[in-house]
Parts: sequence; C-alpha cells; structure tokens
Amino acid sequence: MPTNNSVYMQNWLLSGTVLAYLKVRNSGAGTPQQDEQIQQWFGKLAARVKEYFDNGRKHPGSDAWNNHMCWAGLSLAAAGIATRDLESFLWGMSTYEMGVYAIQPDGSLDAEMGRGRMALHYQLYALEPLIMLAELGEANGLDLYAEREGAIHKLVQFDIAAMKDPGVIAKRTGEQQKVTLPFSGLDIGWAVPYVQRFPNADLAKFIAQAPWVRFWQWGGAPPDGKYPAAAGKDRETGDSAGSKRKIEALLAAEFPPGLAQSYFLGNWCAQGRTDLHGTITNAGDSLVLNNGQGSTSTGELRTPFLVVAPAWNSVSGALTPDRSQIDWSNGTYWIRCPSAPLSQPANLDGKWTGQGESCSIRQQGSVLQIGDTKDCLATGQVDGNGHITLDVSGIKFEGSVAADGNHINWQDGTYWTRAQVYGMDKEQGK
Repeated sequence: MPTNNSVYMQNWLLSGTVLAYLKVRNSGAGTPQQDEQIQQWFGKLAARVKEYFDNGRKHPGSDAWNNHMCWAGLSLAAAGIATRDLESFLWGMSTYEMGVYAIQPDGSLDAEMGRGRMALHYQLYALEPLIMLAELGEANGLDLYAEREGAIHKLVQFDIAAMKDPGVIAKRTGEQQKVTLPFSGLDIGWAVPYVQRFPNADLAKFIAQAPWVRFWQWGGAPPDGKYPAAAGKDRETGDSAGSKRKIEALLAAEFPPGLAQSYFLGNWCAQGRTDLHGTITNAGDSLVLNNGQGSTSTGELRTPFLVVAPAWNSVSGALTPDRSQIDWSNGTYWIRCPSAPLSQPANLDGKWTGQGESCSIRQQGSVLQIGDTKDCLATGQVDGNGHITLDVSGIKFEGSVAADGNHINWQDGTYWTRAQVYGMDKEQGK
C-alpha cells in the first residue's frame, strides 16, 4: 500500500465485493465456514479504510473531504451490514451527513467543481455513493433522502442539468467539460434505484440510452430501489424492529436535528492538558471559541465537522468522527476534557500515529520499547506523572502523556495519537 491510490483501490474493491456479497449471502451458495471467512476479511479491510480516512479528517482539504470519503462511507456501511457491525454501519451513514452538508444552494459540490474539465465527471462520481448510501439507509428504515430538507435532490437536479448541457459547468469552471456519450454505468447507474423512488423523465431517458448501467464499485448492477425482505432476517443489521430503533436512536444522538454546531460544544483541553482549559459555546448563528488563555474567536461552521476561527488567523478545526477531538490546521489539537484525571501509571502499549507515520510502543512497568521500523526505534521510560524520557540513537528526547492517555506531546511540538482513538469497538452493536 505505498500510495494513496492503492488505498482508494482497496476501498473501491471493498464496496464492490461487499455489495455483490449482499446479493447472494442468503442463497446457500457458500458454506457457513466460507461466510465466516468472507466476513472476517470484510472486517479487516473495513478497519484499514476507516483508519485511513479517520486520519485524513484531521486535515481539511485532504481526500477525506471530497468524494473519496463518500465512497469510504459506502464501503463501511455495506461491510457493517454484512458483518453485523453497527458501528461501521453508522460510520458509513455519517459520511452521507458530511456529503449532503457539502451541497451548495445551487446543488453543486465545491470540492468537485474545482476539478477543471473533469468537474462534471466528479459531480456525478460523488453523487453515486451518496445515492447508494441512501438506499442502504432505506433498507434499514432510515430516510436519508429527506436529510437536510432533501438536499440530495438538489445535487441530482444540478447534475441532470449539467448532463443535458455541460456548458452549465463550463461557465463556472472556465473549462470545457470532458464528456463521453452516451452516459453509462459509471455516470448513470445510480439513477436506476433513484428513479424507482422518484420518477424523472430526463433520468429515464439517460438510462434508456446507456449501453450498460453496471459499475464494479457497487458490485455490478445497481440494487433494486426497494429491497425485498431477506430470508435470514436475523442476519441483517436493520431487519428487526429492535435494530431499526437502535440505529435511529444512535443516528439521532450523532446528528441532533438542526444543531450541527452542537457537535463542537463543550469543554476542551488544548494538547490534552487540563491546565489549558478551553470552551466552545453556542451563540445562535455561530460559535464562540475560548482557548482558556484570554483569547476568543467566533467559530464559523463550514460543514458539520469543520469550524473556522477568523480571529485566530482563520485556523480551521476538523472534528473527529467520534466527536472527541478537534485537529487544528496549525498542527495543534483539542480533546474533550476528561471527567477524571489520567489513571496512574500510564499504559502506553499499542500502535501510535503522528505526522502520517505509525509506531508501536511496548511497555513493561515503566520501561518503554518503541518501534517496528528503522525510522522508529528508541528505548525509554515513563514516570508516574506521564513524563516520558527516550534515548533516540544516543539523543535524549522528552514528551508527556495527555490527560486522556491517548496522546503524547513531544518536546518539538509534534504529537502522537494512539490508533485506538479511531479504532472500532467490537462490542458496539451486538
């Protein structure tokens, strides 16, 4: 996995294979043992995709803030259904929320309109996983099509207008759009389930003209608009009334209606330090950010997961999916202040990430052994107050464990985050 593109390929292959599997899982074609192996494999791939994009959310403007995140959401939501992992399913649903909040009043997506002559292609490419996510939501009793007053329909209408006349986008981008006619599966496959729910003459015409509507990233042919009841109801994430109620309750807790800014409200500890105690409060149309050191700024929401502080040199803060941390574009972070101090002594065992790199820590008592690669090798110790002293090739290097026990602040201003902060709780949803 040496490049970003290889991560994308893994993500797309996951969505394609999972969605194909969902079509045949109750057919008896495989043995129970094969089902178990397949689902374990889906779970492993889903964890890798989730880790990559959770880390990307810390960097506004990265690939975690455009169509790639929606495709990751489709993969995780489908894998969650296949493996009966409610957390993965909800993580996928959350990307739909991100996607519809990015839709502008005219129906366009800013991140995709910046693609020059490929803007129309990427407008359609971002719409595809959003429609499929809405379909998975419908299959589990969730009306995502109505989310944010039906914003997805604005995106559909914008894309229809641009498909009929690519000049609509060319005027905005200043570049002639690259279009291959007739539109086929990559461009129009999403419309098959959509028109079954929302009849549209223009889309029906595009579908009729398409040489094919299959697309490998969603497992071949598009799913039916209405999912039939499966034979093994207890095998599906949302087939039982109890599961549906649980999903709805968890989504409601994740996304309070009309209060996107509520995701950021609360008490925050800068760099995980309880002595740097900041707050974010509601001021009606905006937020008030206080860093606890005498400086305040309004907070302007750009998406439900991204806030900008104009008075602080327009630094932007990206909220992590579990709402526990804000990663600022200047390289600092805030965590929600813990209700109790860090238990002593600190247990630092596990995988840690920082600046795009990962490193493991093995701890025995107060002694630390760091590293699994040549660029990440050191020995050291941690004391009862969470102070770390390392020997890195004969050079002394120091750090301190943050209040939550899942961050290490280093003397050079960088920090590490324990990978489990963004990992999956295997017990949730069972």
